[in-house]
Amino acid sequence: MIHKIRYRIVYNRSHRLNKSGEGLLEIECTQQKRRIYFTTHTYVKPENFDHGTIVNTPNEQSINYALYIMIQDIERVELEYIKKGVEVNLPMLKEAVRTHISPAAKLADFGTEVVEQSERKNLTKLNYQTLFNNLEKFRKGILITDIDYQFIVSYDKWLRESGIAHNTRISRLRLLRAVLNEARKRDFITVNPFDRFRIQQMVSKKGFLTKEEVTKLERLNLKGNEDKIRDAFLIGCYTGLRFSDIISLRPEHIKDGWLTKKMVKTGFIVEIPIAELFDGKMMVILEKYDNQINKLTTSLASNSAVNKVLRGILDRIDADAKITFHSSRHTFATLLGQRGVQLTTIQKLLGHTKLQTTQIYSEVDRNAIINDIKRKK
Repeated sequence: MIHKIRYRIVYNRSHRLNKSGEGLLEIECTQQKRRIYFTTHTYVKPENFDHGTIVNTPNEQSINYALYIMIQDIERVELEYIKKGVEVNLPMLKEAVRTHISPAAKLADFGTEVVEQSERKNLTKLNYQTLFNNLEKFRKGILITDIDYQFIVSYDKWLRESGIAHNTRISRLRLLRAVLNEARKRDFITVNPFDRFRIQQMVSKKGFLTKEEVTKLERLNLKGNEDKIRDAFLIGCYTGLRFSDIISLRPEHIKDGWLTKKMVKTGFIVEIPIAELFDGKMMVILEKYDNQINKLTTSLASNSAVNKVLRGILDRIDADAKITFHSSRHTFATLLGQRGVQLTTIQKLLGHTKLQTTQIYSEVDRNAIINDIKRKK
């Protein structure tokens, strides 16, 4: 037998008024003579409370409505569990409301809680938060159980019409699918609507410089900020490091002709033989900065600011207008591939973390990397 929980507003349960002479309003939940309480964070004077209702105040209507919604949100948690045949006790209710993990949770609240509890990287967590903010703009207060196939179709259409980039739209849909998979694991939903919705593929943006263009870039006579940004871009071409890894590059990451670093985005540790790659050109840049690479890397501005300057530099060698700083990473991979370096070695150097490639990487050690690169010089 299901024992339904009863809800009501109670006033000043602690029998203590604050300095303004106001008492706290709480939501009392009663089940078989047991009780728990949720604060409403609302304080009123004794004369403004009468039998569960705010009275004799100019904004009484709006406050009473807000209190009603608070009770409704808590009771919805109980009702959604009952729909699934689960009898809710008071401790279960309190935990579900506190953590926002229940069938009745708002999608943004549930997603935020799940992501924060996970071991996802900080950058990934920020991407999820962007998704939740975006979903709130599309449909405020949407619940997990409200998400169906038509919702996804409508959200996808809204994203396309908002003018965001194709790959950004695809990324948000993939993140939403992952959140709904988490809801399905907890039996909050029985089917992920993405099982019937096909997410398009991302469009490749792997622009790169040719060997000849890299040579032209190396020979450009530059000074000041332009010189440093050119050198940083060339580091990407010589090592395959992302911008986030280059700006966090320090002398301790370089020893005995090797660059060893934990990648900011993935946490994967890469080992790069900079004394061997591209005839040791990375070593030349190090010497230019007295082997104190931080003299260069800590002077760089944001990625977007660097890209603006880089665009002007690359115009002088007539490079593709779509080239950005990240293209240095693609240049690295492409030039090694053109030299005949094995794909497994390139993947190891790039620090990709996909399961299927990681299994291959485990068979490639430092000697294998050196021998493979030397054969292709």
